[in-house]
Amino acid sequence: MTQHAGASPHWEKLWSGGLEKGSRFDAAGVSLPLKAELKERNHAERTGMSALIPGSGRAYDALALAEHGFASVTAVDLSPAACEAAREEISKSEEIVRDRIDVRCGDFFEIEGQFDFIWDNTFLCALDPSARERWARQMKALLAPGGELITCVFPIGEREGGPPFALSVPLVRTLLETVGFKSTLVQDSLPLEQQHRRPGDPLESVLTRGTALVTWKL
Repeated sequence: MTQHAGASPHWEKLWSGGLEKGSRFDAAGVSLPLKAELKERNHAERTGMSALIPGSGRAYDALALAEHGFASVTAVDLSPAACEAAREEISKSEEIVRDRIDVRCGDFFEIEGQFDFIWDNTFLCALDPSARERWARQMKALLAPGGELITCVFPIGEREGGPPFALSVPLVRTLLETVGFKSTLVQDSLPLEQQHRRPGDPLESVLTRGTALVTWKL
């Protein structure tokens, strides 16, 4: 397995240990911010559009994007055990949906190609902070002309260490604006029920681990 500041073996250790649905960082279903966003706005307006999800885990969000209308969804995870769990989860869906999803076991920083839509949900916060500038450059390289990146900024709040490492909208803004991104929509007052959390977490947990969504274009 590739190892560098942005590719920790920590994740494979967790997954290969038998990570259950809803435990640790597993959301047990489509993430709440993405579910709300796809209900509010159509992000697959044209036929043939492609989407990318780095750090996709069990591919819950990949399934949601395929159902939303994206023709192809690339779900990337560094952990072989996570990719195996994703393929198992995808196999339960309808053929028309699962045929749209490509699970790639590999390093996000080595992915090539361009995508019309990129969804970053709890991926940036999982990276060692020393890899953040490289993350921003890679996002720029992967976003197709006219494409859209949405960052789920989480967890927002006072937090020592990680992962997940604490994030903020100003921090992500600095990272992405430096390489040429411009924000087109900032949602930093999401209803509590739309903020990221696992099914077993109380609603009040988002008060100390908040969520914002920021949409970006180049």
